[in-house]
Amino acid sequence: MAGPGAVKARDPYHLAVAALTDFASEGRFGWGRPLVATALATELGLSPTPVREALARLSGEGVLEHRPGHGYFAPSPTASDIADLYELHWRLAGWAIERIPPGARPPRLEASPRPRIEAFYDNLLAWAGNDVLDRVYRRTALQLRPVRRVERVVDPIADEAVARQEQLFLEGRISDLRPAIDAYHRNRIAAAQSVFSVMRRSAESIDRI
Repeated sequence: MAGPGAVKARDPYHLAVAALTDFASEGRFGWGRPLVATALATELGLSPTPVREALARLSGEGVLEHRPGHGYFAPSPTASDIADLYELHWRLAGWAIERIPPGARPPRLEASPRPRIEAFYDNLLAWAGNDVLDRVYRRTALQLRPVRRVERVVDPIADEAVARQEQLFLEGRISDLRPAIDAYHRNRIAAAQSVFSVMRRSAESIDRI
């Protein structure tokens, strides 16, 4: 007999949520494009009802946009939105550091299929051990994912900058890690206008930029 996890994995609603989350994260929809539930349902091999429910949930989480009277749309963040997301991400990272007990032994960096910088911050927030903080962080990280896909083309982060943060994390050097985190976020906020310009011009998938 299949367990609850297997049943949930086959549930049309959860399948739709997972697929649409991936599409949004990958920039599949294109900046501000309208999302048609019936077309998405056909593509996913599902009925429109669970797809509409998934669209409603993801818009509530800020992953997609809902415009009353007009429907659902792919994310269309402005330069100010991008900067604000990174400002929030910065604050969350700072709050996580403040909650790490002095002398705490850092956990091993867990492998992740996501880009290296995202995996690093996943591990940092997990180290703080605060469920509420972690939930807010994960929503913010998800909203930033299509932005980061464009950043990797427009203004990539140097491997050395990521490696420096990882090294300080693994050595438990929190007082030195904080300035590195600050510098990373200032760099990302400074790049917001350039990233927005590319996202706004794109009428197609981010994959085609």
